[in-house]
Amino acid sequence: MKRTERKQLKENELASGLSRFFLWVREHGHELKVAGIALLVVVAIILGLRFYGNYRKSQEANYLSQVLALRAELDQKPENLAELEKMAGSSRYGRIASLSLATYYFEKNDFSQAEKILERVKDKGRDLIHYQILDLYGQVLAKQNKFDEAISVYRQIEKDKPKSYPLDIALFHLAEVYEKKGDREQAINVYRQLQGTYQNTYYGYQAALKVMKLQAGS
Repeated sequence: MKRTERKQLKENELASGLSRFFLWVREHGHELKVAGIALLVVVAIILGLRFYGNYRKSQEANYLSQVLALRAELDQKPENLAELEKMAGSSRYGRIASLSLATYYFEKNDFSQAEKILERVKDKGRDLIHYQILDLYGQVLAKQNKFDEAISVYRQIEKDKPKSYPLDIALFHLAEVYEKKGDREQAINVYRQLQGTYQNTYYGYQAALKVMKLQAGS
């Protein structure tokens, strides 16, 4: 097998593993109580490494493990921040480091810094990481009351209909943005769309609750 073919195979297996993680979370969200932010990249990395077991000694797996270790100890070791920023800017897998950094700043309520990081990588690729970045980007915009921009991001995800990222997550966040914007009618429309299309999922169930709550408040 040619080197380029082996490289593609490795990347495909990693993407497949991460996709299975997102699908599993979608079905078990009620147990994990997954909410707000884009699914934590650190957990995705763990699963990626699990499905990537045959390549633990490879450069790719080594990079992922470094991101995991640096992010996990970031609160205890602030110096890790500089290293993550370096990896985000120079590595071929810099999007994962960027997503990890942006998630960190999101959790710290530093939405402006999170936005700057995501701006650099939001248009790269069309894979699972790309849509995870867009999802977080939309939430970062909404936190800064940039509702129309956030809506545009989620509408683009809806238009793309990605196979690698659960669309019900993005739609739920879209409905939340409409709700925060004060557009009750559009929020209900999207929640109902979720309720009808994804009725047996965590977000479909949550959408049904949202509809009842919004209608009760009318």
